Amino acid sequence: MVLKEITRRFSVRNFSDKELPDEIIKNILEAGRLAPSWLNTQPWHFIVVKDPRNKSLLSQLTHGQPHVESAPVVIICCGDKDAWEEEIYRKTIESKEGITPERADMLLKSPAFNPKLKGDDAVTFRTLEQLTYAIAYMTVEADTNGVGACIIGGMGNELTGSVPEVYDLARKTFEIPENSMILTLLTLGYPDESQQKPEKTRKSVDDVISWGFYGNKVIK
Repeated sequence: MVLKEITRRFSVRNFSDKELPDEIIKNILEAGRLAPSWLNTQPWHFIVVKDPRNKSLLSQLTHGQPHVESAPVVIICCGDKDAWEEEIYRKTIESKEGITPERADMLLKSPAFNPKLKGDDAVTFRTLEQLTYAIAYMTVEADTNGVGACIIGGMGNELTGSVPEVYDLARKTFEIPENSMILTLLTLGYPDESQQKPEKTRKSVDDVISWGFYGNKVIK
C-alpha cells in the first residue's frame, strides 16, 4: 500500500557516501516519467548530476544549501515550455483517443486549457504544476528503494529571479535549451546514520478536508 511510503517519507538532508546504483536512479526517474500530466503534455525533462564540480554549482544556485553539494545525485527538474507551443500542443491533444480536430480547436482557444493565451507567467505556473506531479512520484519511488530525497525549491530561476548570474552559468553548463527552465532540484542518496527522522507534523483532517461544501465535517 503506497500510503505506507507516503506516511514514513521525510526530507533527507544528511547523506552517506554510499553510491547510488544507476538501476535505482533509473527506477526513480521512471516513476517521474510515468506520472500523470494535463492532457498528457509531459512538459518536463530531468538531468542526472553526479559530478562534484557541477553539484557545487547547483549548491551556489540554491544559495549554498550544503545537502545539494553533498548528495550523491542531484536531479535537475526542467520545465519544457515548448510543450505548449500550438503545433506541439495540438499534436499532443489530438493524440488522445476521442479528440476531434474541432475539439482540439476549442481547447486551444480556451484560456482554461491553453495557458499561452494568458501569457508567459501562466505557461511557467502551469508547467511547474505539472512538474510537481512527477517529482512527487519520484520521492515515493525513492523511499520504496530506501533512498532519501529532498525537494529543493529555494533557488535562483525564472520564478525567483535571484542569483541570475549563477542561473545563467547553470543554464550554460547543463546546456538547457532556450525554451526550457530549471524549476527545482531533487537530491537523492542513502540517508546517513546521523540523519534523524523528524516528527511528521501536518494539519488535522478537520483543517484540510470538507465533505460536500467548505467547512462541513459530516461525511456525505
